This record gives sequence, C-alpha cells and structure tokens, in this order.
Amino acid sequence: MQAQPAQRSYLGAGSCNSANCHGSTTPSPESDSRILGNEYATWATLDKHSLRAYKGLEEPRGKRMADILKIDATKDRRCVVCHVVGNRDQKTASDGVSCEACHGAAEQWLGPHVKSNPPPTQHAENVKLGMIDTGNIEVRAKLCLSCHLGSGERIVDHELIAAGHPDLAFELDTFDAAQPSHHRPRAAAVRLHAWAVGQATALGEAMRLLGEHGDKAWPEFSDLECYQCHHDLRADSWRIQRGYAGRKPGTLQVNLARYEVLDVLVATAAPDQRAALEGAMNGLAAQMSNKFTDGPGIARAAKAVEREADALSTRFLTQDIDAAAMVRAISGNIQRIADAGVNAAEQATMSLDALRAAQGKPTDVMAPLYDYLEHPSTYRPSEFADKFRRVAGE
Repeated sequence: MQAQPAQRSYLGAGSCNSANCHGSTTPSPESDSRILGNEYATWATLDKHSLRAYKGLEEPRGKRMADILKIDATKDRRCVVCHVVGNRDQKTASDGVSCEACHGAAEQWLGPHVKSNPPPTQHAENVKLGMIDTGNIEVRAKLCLSCHLGSGERIVDHELIAAGHPDLAFELDTFDAAQPSHHRPRAAAVRLHAWAVGQATALGEAMRLLGEHGDKAWPEFSDLECYQCHHDLRADSWRIQRGYAGRKPGTLQVNLARYEVLDVLVATAAPDQRAALEGAMNGLAAQMSNKFTDGPGIARAAKAVEREADALSTRFLTQDIDAAAMVRAISGNIQRIADAGVNAAEQATMSLDALRAAQGKPTDVMAPLYDYLEHPSTYRPSEFADKFRRVAGE
C-alpha cells in the first residue's frame, strides 16, 4: 500500500483537472499570475513524475530488481513510498507521483483553495490544512530530497542499490528546470537562491539521514562514497593515484558530494560561517576514520554538521548570490572537487548548469560534462577538471 498521511486523505489527480482550475489544455495568457491553468495537462503528458514513476516498477530494470529482492515492486512499500504517492487509492497507482505528492493531501484544503483569487491569508490557512508551501525554497528542497535522497521510511539503501536501483543524485534548481514547467519562469535571483539553498539543504538532509542510520542501523553503506570500494583494483585506479590525504588506507569515507561545492559557496558568499562548517565536517571525518563502528558517535558528529547546514540554508533564503563569482570560485577549486570523486563532479556539473542558466547563458554546452559522467569506470579527475574549465570559460 502507498503512504498516506495520518489525518488527511489524498483526493487524487482528478480533483485538479477541472478546466477552470488546472485542467486547461493551453496556458493562460495572464502574465500577472504565476498560475498557468494547464498544470494537470503538463503533468499528465510530459512530467516524468507521472509518466515514469510507476511504469519504472513494471519495466525490465524494475522487474529484475523485484526478482532479486523477491518482492512485488508495484506493491512493496520500499518502492511505492516514492514511486506511488498522492493517489486516492490503489486503482490510481498508475498515476505515479501525483499532484498531492508535492502539494499535500488535499482533503481539507481543496475547498478553500478553489476560491477565486484567494488572498495570502487564505494561502496560509491552506498550509495549516495540509497544503505544502512549495513557494518556500527550503520547504521545496526538503520535500524533493525526501525521495531524491531519502528521509524516514523513504530509503534507497545499499541493498536496493546493489539490486540495481540507480544511485541518487539531486540538485534543486537543475531538477526543477529540467521538469516540464507548470509555473511561469522564475527570476534569475530566485533561481540563484534555489541553487544555494538547495546545496545547503542537501547536506543538512544527508547528515540527518546519516544520523538516523548511525543511531538505528549502522553501518549503512549508501551513506558512504561508493567508488572508494567500487573501483578497479587491477588497473591504475584514480582512487589509488589520488592517495588518502592523511587518512589510513582502507578507512571508509562519508559521501562528500553534497559538501564540496557547498564549501566553495560558503567560502565565497558566507566566509564568516566557513570555519564552523569545516570544523563540524572535520569532526565527522575523524569519527568515521577512527571510530567507524561507533554508530551513535557518528550520529552525533553528523548532527553537528546538520546544524551548520541548516543555518546556511536559512541564510541563503535571502542573501544575494553573485552567479559569475560562483562560477569563477568553483572553477578555481574544480581539481579539488574532482578529486573527491564522480559524485562531487556531478554536483559541480549541475551547479554550473544552474549558474549558467541564472546568468542567461546557454546550457547546451553542458552536454560533454554530463556525457563524461555517464561512465564512472573511466572517470579521471584531471580529465574532468579540464573539461569543466573549458565549459565554464565559454
């Protein structure tokens, strides 16, 4: 069965498709409203949340995973908790990730919501009734990350990855821009806030998840950097070439993909908070290196990082970000970021994509970087860094 809120029920996507609400086949020409009116049609015909979320469970990869795990992926809670959300009942499961998955179970707020031109006070009341305030970047980031990283019962753990589930990578602004738009374009400044808040929130949520695992189910290898184990031991691996930078060879390392770019962002835009963030991260690294079997100790160290990341997320909600300065800063640190591994390189790539878009620069030049990262077995940090600098300089 799919996840249901304790006190509020889903009404299903059909409750949003009235022609005078969100079910128009064409966008409204009114430029003074962020509502297009054709959101249902966009979701139903173009959005992967509708088209791919459930179908993926029935396709060859999903079926192979189900066979390996000895489950029915279309019903097992580990799968449907992210792939089937926001639907009224199991009969509409094929809707996949429906409207209410992101906007909240509508049983109580739908009636007030359909009032024409509700004032801001009504929106606040709707939020109290269960609507999710996706206009709040921090709320939106945490909501997306609840599936695209994991939270509570929504976990893509090492068992699922070993069975064939893709590793989870996410960057708020890039993912938001990549999905078919069901709102009017956001201003560049808003996109920059989304990128910065998304970077900080992703680290905070990763640390929250690490803390939960440390307290309850340690070790959980999906929290760690995959390629420290999954690399060629016979070839001249880049992991071995890189060395261990003061760590004992063989000690395990938490996945730093959500830290490396954020560290550059903090050094550039919030230098007064960098020492606190680095201190917390150093504490976690020491715990991982010296007391790896101490799950509760790792949870405490992760909590310290989480607090710093949360403070940065709140700060970046309102602080102006200079996109050009950030591109220069990331480019200047790209070799260090690349040395942290494929996942960190992926975050740098998505960040460059978001920053170029915010500057109004074409993003089609990003293709060579994305293509290169499709083949982690042939990844070489210096090669990636050179490609990144070329794209960033265009």
